[in-house]
Amino acid sequence: MTDEQFIRQRNRGRLQLVLLAAIFLGPLLVAFVLYYGDIWAPEGQAINGQLISPARPLPAALTQAVAGDSMFTDHWTVLVMHSGRCAEPCQKTLYETRQLRRALGVEMDRVERVWLVTDGQADEQFVANEHPDLKLLPATAGEQALVIETVGNFEAGEVFLIDPLGNLMMRFPPGLGMRAIHTDIKRLLKLSRIG
Repeated sequence: MTDEQFIRQRNRGRLQLVLLAAIFLGPLLVAFVLYYGDIWAPEGQAINGQLISPARPLPAALTQAVAGDSMFTDHWTVLVMHSGRCAEPCQKTLYETRQLRRALGVEMDRVERVWLVTDGQADEQFVANEHPDLKLLPATAGEQALVIETVGNFEAGEVFLIDPLGNLMMRFPPGLGMRAIHTDIKRLLKLSRIG
């Protein structure tokens, strides 16, 4: 084999190696540039609720214990804000949050529901019969004022998410379908090792 043939063969081998690398690494490089270059992001990454940034920590009095129970720590909390009169929109929200929690399947125990009664008094018999897993924070409780102070302005029927460290971190507007909220919570539970 002459030197010229050897060089041609070596160059052909290098070209084949470069082509193989381009075939396998090219799509990865293109995806990386599109995603991290903010040119394109898959729709599945969108969140349905509004992220509260930075997250607002609940006062220590709330995260330690409410009525002898740690209501806002050690698990994710779906917080419903509604009047104690609980007309049809309120009942629908409570029903949907119950179904949302059940739809989490094996992850259900990582999430609890709390109803913050914004005024009046909740029908405790209704809660016991229809929502035995629901925790009540009555309008007369001092803790209620602390939560409202942390939340700030809100609309009746808004649903909030509190992380297992006691931080208010997401809000969902009234009327947002529970499927959308379920999607966000399911994604958070999958990514989170706490709670």
